[in-house]
Order: sequence, then C-alpha cells, then structure tokens
Amino acid sequence: MSTTFFKHPEPPHKKTRIWPVFMPFMGCPTKCIYCSQDRQTGTGAKTLSEIYQDIEHEIPTFFAQGNRKPLELAFFGGTFTALPFEWQQRFILLAAKFKQKGFLTKVRCSTRPDCIESDQILKLRESGLDMIELGIQSFSAEVLRRSARNYSPETAINACRTIRESGLSLGIQLLPGLPGTKRGDFQRDISQTIGLKPDAVRIYPCLTVKGTGLEKLYLAGKYTPWSLSRTEEELAPALLRLWQHKIHVIRIGVAHEEGFEDNIVAGPVHPALGQKIRSKALYLFLSSQLAMHGSEPKQLVVPQQYSGELWGHKGNLKPIYAKLGITPDNTKFLVCNLFEIVLK
Repeated sequence: MSTTFFKHPEPPHKKTRIWPVFMPFMGCPTKCIYCSQDRQTGTGAKTLSEIYQDIEHEIPTFFAQGNRKPLELAFFGGTFTALPFEWQQRFILLAAKFKQKGFLTKVRCSTRPDCIESDQILKLRESGLDMIELGIQSFSAEVLRRSARNYSPETAINACRTIRESGLSLGIQLLPGLPGTKRGDFQRDISQTIGLKPDAVRIYPCLTVKGTGLEKLYLAGKYTPWSLSRTEEELAPALLRLWQHKIHVIRIGVAHEEGFEDNIVAGPVHPALGQKIRSKALYLFLSSQLAMHGSEPKQLVVPQQYSGELWGHKGNLKPIYAKLGITPDNTKFLVCNLFEIVLK
C-alpha cells in the first residue's frame, strides 16, 4: 500500500472583482459573422462621452457605499485600440486616477490582433493600462477567412508578441466551433496559445445568435454548431493542458446577461458549462495520476473546496469514476490543500 499527494492542476490566481465596461461594436472595423454584442451584453447604444461619465460617477459611488476591496476595470465589447486615440487615453488616464485612490488594481481592454500598434500600446501602458486581451478566436487561416475576421494567423501571432514586448500582460480569447473548423483545429489552437505564453485565456464556444451572419448560414443548412458533448470532449483536455502550463483560464462560455438566452438560436448552451468542463478536466487529471502508479485506489481524499466539482454536474461523472475504482464510498472531502490517493 502506498500514498501519493498532489495539488489541483489549476495554477493559483488572485480573485478580483471585475468592473466591466461594455462598448458594443465601438471601434470595430467590420462586423464578424458570429458577433451580436448588443444582444449578448444587454447594453444599449451609448456615446463614448456617456460611457466615460458613467465610469467617472459610478466607481466613486460604489466605494462611497462602503465597499472596500478594489476592483479591476475591464473594457469589453468593441475594439478598444481602434477607438480615437484621444478617447483611449482619456479612459486609461481616468482609470489611473482611480488606481491612485485605491479603487482599482488593474485596467484591461479587449481588442483585435489587427489593431495592435507598438507605439500606441506603449503609450497606453505608460498611461496606466495593464493588460490587453486579444480576440484571436482561432489560429486557422480557413476559420478566420470564413468568419470574416479579415486577418491572418501571422497577424495574430505578431500581435501577441508585440503586447508581450511592450511589457503589458497578454490575454488570448478563443472561439472554438466557428465555420470551417476541422477536427484537430482547436487542439492546435491550444498548442499555439501555450507557445505564446499568455497570462490568461478565455474560451467562448461558438453560439449562433439572432441577427448574425452565422444565423443565416445555420438556417440555410451551411453551418453545424458544436454539440454539448463535442464541446466537452474538446474543451476538457484543452483546459487541463492550459492548467498544466500554468496559464489561468479566466472563463469558459460567454456571460449570459438578462435576455441573452432568448437570442440564442443554436450551439452548446448549458447553465453550468464551465463547471462541466472543469469537472471533466479534473477527472482527466486524476485518471492520469492513477495511470502513472498503475494501482487501484483504496481511498481518495479531496480538498473540501472541490466537493462541488469532483463528481461533475449533478453527479454525471460518477459512472466513469467508478471504472477507475473511485466511488463515493471510498472518497472523503477534508479541509486541506492536497489531494491524496491511497493505493492498494
């Protein structure tokens, strides 16, 4: 009989409350085939001046109400680095002022790979920007072409390197399941992502939303979205690979603002998609730990914080755990930091 101890494969990260600022379509040079930011975010049209005034008023008000923990400000939607540069500077300088007051810890924005220019982002970093998240979506030339992204994989790779060289943190956003995606494409995207060493990744499985070009393709029978099972099959091992390379995965699946689900026509929708993928990734990790030792488990000890994750959504992973010899009868949840497997 022997015992082995190990940590959860997810790299440690600080949890910070995000203050999102949505800018639907602002700065976007084109409208991508899948995109419907206004329906996704539930945010109506506002001018840049109105958005600026909202931030200027709402963040101090939030802290005046007795909130103490600082926030991270994030500019989402749109293409931040394609806005008029004077507005980019105004937003970042306002955020920097709130940093000095202790309201904010970091400031990030999202943008496109073909809207990255070295001198410009250096100035933004000097003004107070900390991180740029690139909506890369895929590194496949065919997928990018069919999704109307209008840039090449090389442009995406170079943008990542430029951000890294500027001293800013890098985030990569991937959108698996787009038109033209072939078997193996997403895992190659993960390999490319790992090679670029981002600080964080978001994975948004492609959804078909009302009012998009993708909806027209789907209704015409020219596009087949990923199923939930295909999404789980692809994302679980990808998530584990990212974890094992110490890359923080911020989110899996889009945040569903009020009314968004009514606008989804097709695609891998599930209220607990992130949990399902995390649970399956943990299963893959534990099964690999057992395979390394080549013995049946006598007992599994799991840190209490993962009690809601181990067995999967509504216990759906119990049957495949049973095949490994892991059941509720020989599993204990304790307040501890390490997993423990006692082998026969």
